[in-house]
Amino acid sequence: MGGSASTGRKYSLRFSIQALNVFNNINYGNPVGTLNSPYFNRSTSLAGGPFSMGSAARRIFAQCSFSF
Repeated sequence: MGGSASTGRKYSLRFSIQALNVFNNINYGNPVGTLNSPYFNRSTSLAGGPFSMGSAARRIFAQCSFSF
């Protein structure tokens, strides 16, 4: 049940903010390994995997809940 302390009121309003990658550190993918490529030793993609965000480097979520 949320674990909130009782204030004696019939209702409550709660705000929360969650931020991911606040300092905007971008995790690049593996660099190109083809010697003849103009992009040799440079990354041309973002890192993949279960914890990557793919489309955006920084995300901020805001939430408001009203309980009665």
